[in-house]
Amino acid sequence: MSIVTFWSPYQRSGTTSNMMSVAYMIGLSERVRSLVMHMDYAGESCELGMPVRETNTDFVMDQLSTTGWDAMFRLYSSGSLTKEKFRDCTIPLLRDQLDLLPGKYRLPFTGEMDLSSKQISPVFKIANAAYDLILLDAGNGESKEREIMKDSDVVVVNLNQNMREVEQFFTNTKWKEEWEQKKIIISLGLYDRDSNCTPANIKRRFGYKDPILPIPYCSPYRDAWNRRDIGTYIHQTINMDKKSGEMGELAASIRELSKLIMESAGLRSILKQLERGA
Repeated sequence: MSIVTFWSPYQRSGTTSNMMSVAYMIGLSERVRSLVMHMDYAGESCELGMPVRETNTDFVMDQLSTTGWDAMFRLYSSGSLTKEKFRDCTIPLLRDQLDLLPGKYRLPFTGEMDLSSKQISPVFKIANAAYDLILLDAGNGESKEREIMKDSDVVVVNLNQNMREVEQFFTNTKWKEEWEQKKIIISLGLYDRDSNCTPANIKRRFGYKDPILPIPYCSPYRDAWNRRDIGTYIHQTINMDKKSGEMGELAASIRELSKLIMESAGLRSILKQLERGA
């Protein structure tokens, strides 16, 4: 029903970790079926924070993989990709709540699987029919993933506290023109509360009226990411508040970002209707 793209024009802005935190937060607290996906290789992007996906090193067996972009692309190419078969290509992270579409394999020869910009929209229409919410990691910079942003309903722009980069973003009119019809959410990832580059100062300097959400750096979260166990971490900290130190501050920030995403994607109203009818 809604596609939310996490993107940053710069590196070291917490784009991927913010997306996965939101994915698990929504999956654990809301009655929606969500999909997380990226367009990098298997084992990269958001998969770095999850348990290692065992892959067969044999090239032929890799081609027979039943999950991920490879399997989905074969179905699409044959004209047999449906929303039910799309789900068959995913891996469940939270039963009936959150799925992952793993990345593509690295192929040792030319002819690597890839989707053209003309193929992207039809694929996402099928995925959109299979899930209430799609969360996409579009990476950093002006990569091909920006083509997908044309189909996104909401774009979460992840910035950092480098004021030169913040200034470059807010003075670049190209983004404003491309996203004129989209709902934009801005976050400040890996946030340092002692920095002068605060949401209030940024909004004042550039005349920005909408919310800018700080997502603080949290050492225990980084440790969980390095252990490939962020799902457990979010489950254990989901109800913490700011009184609980850095873990609580991160949890409160992710809850706020998740709520804003749900509202911007038009899913909060649907949930309220479900609650009234329950």
